[in-house]
Amino acid sequence: MKHKTWAALMAAATIFGASFTTLAAAPYTDLNTLPNRDAVNYLYDIHCLSFAAGDQFLPNQIMTRSDVAQLIYDAAASMPASSYSFTDVKSGRAADAMAAVSAQGILSGYADGSFKPDTIVSREEFAGVIYRYLQYCHMADVTETNVQPYADADLISAAYKPAVEALHAKHIMVPADNRFRPAEGITRADAAAVVYQMLHSDKNYVSHVQIESQVIKIINAEYGSTTAFLQQGTLYWDGDMLVLGLKGNPSKYLQKRITEETARPDAVSIRRVHFSRLDYTQLMTRAVNAIVDTDGVQNYIGAVPDYVHEQIVVTVRRPLSEAARTEVIKRVGDGIVRVETAETSGQLGRRQKADAAPEEAVRTANHGITAAGKVSYSPLLDQTASDAITSVQQDVIR
Repeated sequence: MKHKTWAALMAAATIFGASFTTLAAAPYTDLNTLPNRDAVNYLYDIHCLSFAAGDQFLPNQIMTRSDVAQLIYDAAASMPASSYSFTDVKSGRAADAMAAVSAQGILSGYADGSFKPDTIVSREEFAGVIYRYLQYCHMADVTETNVQPYADADLISAAYKPAVEALHAKHIMVPADNRFRPAEGITRADAAAVVYQMLHSDKNYVSHVQIESQVIKIINAEYGSTTAFLQQGTLYWDGDMLVLGLKGNPSKYLQKRITEETARPDAVSIRRVHFSRLDYTQLMTRAVNAIVDTDGVQNYIGAVPDYVHEQIVVTVRRPLSEAARTEVIKRVGDGIVRVETAETSGQLGRRQKADAAPEEAVRTANHGITAAGKVSYSPLLDQTASDAITSVQQDVIR
C-alpha cells in the first residue's frame, strides 16, 4: 500500500522531503516510557487526541468506546455530522463524535438507544472499528493474501476474524511477536500507533500547526483578519497542500509573503475558486432547508463543504424525493449539491440510482470517493477556529 494513498485517505499531511520534519510536541508529561513518541506527537499535532485532555496521555490506559469514537472522528476530519443522540451520552464534542461514527456504521450504538461510552474496547473490537472505517472510505479491499496466520488465531472471535485478517494482510495492527491477543484491551499507545501508521507511515512531514499558523499570520496582515479573508475565499488542506482559494485576485504581497515567511512555500497553493467560505455557509443553509422543508428533518443527517470539487455534500437517511430534488435545485442552483444516502443506522452509504437526473444539481456520491479512489472531502483548517467563524457568519446571515 502506498503511503500517499493513506495520507490522502485520512486527510493527513505528507509533505515531501525527509530533511524538514517539524511537529508540535505533545504536552503530556508521562511519555518517557514510550519507546517512540512520534505517534502521540503527530496525532496531537493534527488535533486527533481530543479524548486525552490534560497533561497526561496515560499510554497504558485501555481505550473506551467514547475514546475510540473521538479518535476516528478527529482523524476523519470531514465526516458528516449526525443528529443521532444516545440515552447515556451528554451533549458536546464527544457526543458529536459518537453520533457521527454510529451514523456511518463504524461504531454503532445499541438497540436500547445507548452507546455505552465507558465500556472498554478489546483489540479485536478495535480492529473491527478500523476495518469498518476502511470500508466507509472504500479502502478495505485486500490484494495480498499470503500472510502467516497469527499464533493465537484460534482465539479471535468469528465475528472479528474477517477484520483482523484484512488488517493483517494490509500490515496494520500487526504485533512483532505474531500474537494478536484479541481479548486484551487496546491501549491508548497502541491505538495511537495504529492510526499514526495509517495517517503517516513514511514519517516525513511538516507540521500542520506550523504551516497553518504561519499562513494565518500572513492572512491577518494582508486582509485584516481570517474572518475577512473567508468572506472572499476558502482555506483548506488538499492532501499535502494547504490551499488558499480566492474568488478574485490575491492581495498585492500575498505570494511574496508565502514564499518568504513560511517554512515550506511548496506546501501552500493559491487557487482561483467560485465560492468563499461565507458562500458555502449560505449554500449549505439553503440546501438543508430545502431538504428539511420537503422531506422532513428526520431524513437529514449532515452537510459538509467539498472545497476541492466546489460542492456541498449532504448526507440523508434515504434517497431524496423528487420534490426535494427540485426544491434544492430551485434554491441552490445547478451542479452544486451532491447527495449521499445512509439508509439505515449501522450501514454504509449507498448511491442513488445512476439514472436519477444526472444533469441536475443533486449529484449522487459514495462518501466523497471519486472513481479514482481519492477522497473528495477536504478538512477545514482548524475545527475550533472553523466552528467559531461559522457561528459568526451564521449570525450575520440570520
